[in-house]
Amino acid sequence: MHNPSPVRSVDVKDNQPPRPQIRRNPNPTAYEITMTIENAPGPFGIVKAAMQYEVLDESCLPDLGGMAGTKASLLEWVPVELSHVSGNTYRGVVYDNLLVDEDYYGLGVCHWSLVTTQFKLQAGVVQGESRFSHHIFHDDLVRKDKIRSYFWNGRYPKGKLEDIPVSGEEDILKFKPEVRDELFVLAFDIRKVTP
Repeated sequence: MHNPSPVRSVDVKDNQPPRPQIRRNPNPTAYEITMTIENAPGPFGIVKAAMQYEVLDESCLPDLGGMAGTKASLLEWVPVELSHVSGNTYRGVVYDNLLVDEDYYGLGVCHWSLVTTQFKLQAGVVQGESRFSHHIFHDDLVRKDKIRSYFWNGRYPKGKLEDIPVSGEEDILKFKPEVRDELFVLAFDIRKVTP
């Protein structure tokens, strides 16, 4: 009778296993993204972006113990360097396949997925200002060359509720007709960079 191989024990402390050393692929797939803020309601002192990488298949991740089926998670935010091109235009490069798949815990190879790239804007650094954001998900990154995300000016620099995240809408029809002339837009141009 065949005995299954034992599952390797992983030391878990504070409900997380040790953080693995994550290596980067020297030749990832690059996408250049140019973002233009159209009809800006005012200046944006904070403009930044980051890629969210995650291991979605939990089979390579250790069990945390306690509640049955609770697994560790592997999530990595990688900043995107945005350069100010001119006026309200910024440019950066987003990388697919940036993190190297590896067997971190002796439970099988963990496969990294680029889930989304988040762009965040804020008027400045004043307490309570709205944090405007748009996510470009992986499928849109590889399939689209243009994306437009709409925001209502009434939440700039602050809305009635302070210090809240404000997500953009790609469909202008989600706004009432009477406010459609009170919108600003994040216009994204996406271009795959050929080596």
